[in-house]
Amino acid sequence: MRNLSIIASTLVLSVIAISGCKMYSPGGNAFLNSPDSAATWESTEEFPKTITLIDTRSGEKIFVMEIPVGKQLVIDFEPDGGNNAVETPDLMRWEIFDVGTGWGALNNAMTVPNRWSRRLDIVIRPSSEYAPQSEDQAMRVDTVEDQPDWWSPEGGEIDVYDPVDGYE
Repeated sequence: MRNLSIIASTLVLSVIAISGCKMYSPGGNAFLNSPDSAATWESTEEFPKTITLIDTRSGEKIFVMEIPVGKQLVIDFEPDGGNNAVETPDLMRWEIFDVGTGWGALNNAMTVPNRWSRRLDIVIRPSSEYAPQSEDQAMRVDTVEDQPDWWSPEGGEIDVYDPVDGYE
């Protein structure tokens, strides 16, 4: 009976630990981070980022992504997944997610040079940008049509609240 409770406790703690960790986060995964882990960059209004992958043998820019504000780019390199053993032996998988996304499939892929022949440049774009308005964000009420009846010149009944403890 005691062994069963120890096994059950271990299983529950493992599930909690795994569900609590995020695979995609800037700086890497706290539990499973390694040089071969997926890398994540967030683009914010203060720091909009552009990621460029350069073939160091030729200086060619082979991938450029201006990460939209409010999104994050996740890149994962798979050794020996490419289509040319000499020129592009590795496979780069990538995806754009909303900021804070911890899991998800990397649906885009391209073959790239090996780790010794590529460089990732991260640049903060010079101008501030604004994130697009979220679809579930509350609408603004700054036009006359959106104001309550009592706001108009014709007037109307004022909505009065009766707070019990002095707060709404």
